[in-house]
Amino acid sequence: MTRPSVTMIEGLHLTAADKSNILGCIEFMRYAAKRGGWMGRRRSIKRYALAPMGSDPARYRVIIGETYRTDAGQRRIRQSRFLIEVRGVDPLPPGDWSDGQRDLFTEAGA
Repeated sequence: MTRPSVTMIEGLHLTAADKSNILGCIEFMRYAAKRGGWMGRRRSIKRYALAPMGSDPARYRVIIGETYRTDAGQRRIRQSRFLIEVRGVDPLPPGDWSDGQRDLFTEAGA
C-alpha cells in the first residue's frame, strides 16, 4: 500500500501540518459514530471540517477555520476552502453526517 498523501486540487495553500491534520481527521472520522463538525488539535488556532464528495471517495471538501487577533486585539476568524484528493487512504464507510455539517458545506457553496 502506498504512503498516505494529500494533494490540493482547489484552494490557495496547504501546509504540511495541514495535510497531516487532514489525514488525522479522516482517520478520526472512520471510527466516529456521527461525523461532522469542526475538528482540531488541542491549543491549535486551526480547525478542520471535512466532507467526502459522493462521486469520488478519494476527494474531500475541506474548510479550515483559523482564529487570530488583530493588532487592535479584536478576535477574528478566517476560513479557507479547499478541494483535496487523498492517496493511500481507504474510503470512509457510509455513516451519519450531522445536519450542521451539511449546512456548513451548503453555505460554503460547495
